[in-house]
Amino acid sequence: MYKILVVDDEPRVSMGIKNFLLGSDLQITFVETALNGFEAIDYLRMDSFDLVLTDIQMSRMSGIELMETIYMEQPHLPVIVISAHEKFDFAKKSMRLGARDYLVKPVEQEDLLRVVRKVLNEKEEIGKKSLELSKWQREKEKSASLSRNELLMELVTERNLTKRDYKELIAELGEQIQGHYLGVVSIRLGLNQGGFSNREITLQDRKLLKYASINIMDESLSEWRGLTFNGFGNELIGIIQLNEQEVSGQRFNVKSQLHLIGQMIHMNLKQYLNVETTVGMSTLHSDVFMLPKLMEEANTAAEWKNLHPSNQVFYYEDVKAQENLSIVEWMARVDEFMQGLKAGFEKPLPIDTEPIIKPLTELATSEELFNSYFGMLVYRLYGLMLEYGTANGISLQRFDPDAYFRNTSGTAKIERLREYIQETAKLVHLLVKERDQTILAKITGYIRLHFRNPALKIQDIANEVHFSTAYLSYLFKQEMKKNLWDYVTELRIDEAKHLLATTDKKRYEVAYEVGYESPEHFGRMFKRYAGISPAEYRKEGQGGLG
Repeated sequence: MYKILVVDDEPRVSMGIKNFLLGSDLQITFVETALNGFEAIDYLRMDSFDLVLTDIQMSRMSGIELMETIYMEQPHLPVIVISAHEKFDFAKKSMRLGARDYLVKPVEQEDLLRVVRKVLNEKEEIGKKSLELSKWQREKEKSASLSRNELLMELVTERNLTKRDYKELIAELGEQIQGHYLGVVSIRLGLNQGGFSNREITLQDRKLLKYASINIMDESLSEWRGLTFNGFGNELIGIIQLNEQEVSGQRFNVKSQLHLIGQMIHMNLKQYLNVETTVGMSTLHSDVFMLPKLMEEANTAAEWKNLHPSNQVFYYEDVKAQENLSIVEWMARVDEFMQGLKAGFEKPLPIDTEPIIKPLTELATSEELFNSYFGMLVYRLYGLMLEYGTANGISLQRFDPDAYFRNTSGTAKIERLREYIQETAKLVHLLVKERDQTILAKITGYIRLHFRNPALKIQDIANEVHFSTAYLSYLFKQEMKKNLWDYVTELRIDEAKHLLATTDKKRYEVAYEVGYESPEHFGRMFKRYAGISPAEYRKEGQGGLG
């Protein structure tokens, strides 16, 4: 049931504690021993433990330093401190770092058993209480959320409400509806994503996915005072609110803002939950009575996914202008062009723009139709730049179609479009080539420079890229498909194989050179990763197995 780690630089002490705990009635099934703090950190990073017992005064890394690392990486892991000195300062600092108890050597078996039993019982009790509290909080939040959800659904679906009804609903919502201009967003979640693929989607799966998506939506739409709530089935609904200045000001064009919002929703849900979405966006209106109409617009826009499965974001104004077959054909051609553009990032520049430019030139006599076709193409190109450029910190303000094509018309607009397409392709080419200089490359580069340091800590790596330790571990595992410390250990073992195969250095010299202070610990780690001992590896033909 329980797994314990015992850390003491006296093997006799740690083995004594190990044997005693395994023979007790505490349902302890596994006890690992480490001779120093660095060994202990290795074990903690490779496995999960329920409790750590550590000596305070050890060479190189003291028990206090070990506790600081545990506090940083696994703050909820309980620690019991054992010391040969009954010093108040040690005890005080240990308790400040979260030690559950402090024992003085020589430790009486009865005291050890009592303290370990107490900590394990507390751990189990905290787990039970946490589950109960979590359940109570979920029920409370569920009740409040349901009430808010019902009010918002009534606002966007009921067509027969009076002005008094609207005022009462808004009052109940605590005046959350305050924008001068309102818009509605319909978000359809892809239920074959988000870790639910290859098995049947249950009601609980849908609830979990929608709950996580609402949190991300609230964060994404905060700039526009967004309100997100549950729709039916796999739908989420968002209300965005813009003030007078945002709509009439010169800083941002309204259509550009709506495009940005739609792309942001799609990208954030894809990035954080790996969920594909369909986003339908309404027009804006200043009258709260129009919310049901705006809801219909958003739904109509989202339904265009059936005609254009490769698209993710749809705007009602564009859809309204695309109600004939020729527009449908044009959108299919734009889709094909965008797919070709993405597939051709490695091809030489400039690219051939004529297949997409020629149909536009034939529409020049119909200004309304030309502008509609033109807008669909340039905003898809702009969306592509946002997709590749936003995460790289590149300013794309000058590529905003409203700014790029301002005061341009007729044939001049066509020529400007040719430049726009080439610049889009050139920029994305550049971003693709620079992907090796990402945060992940910095992380692996730093590790390769410092893996030989026995004192290397996850906080050192996190500081290098300005991440939290938790996010660093998560990101590394997501991208590299392996644990960060497995990567460090593999580098150390690979280097050890090289030294064993090409030099006459003794085992302890190899151990020190690749980052292990204890030759015994090095031997155990080598066998765990290589399958044989260092001596056997050298004997089998100077690395012939590597």
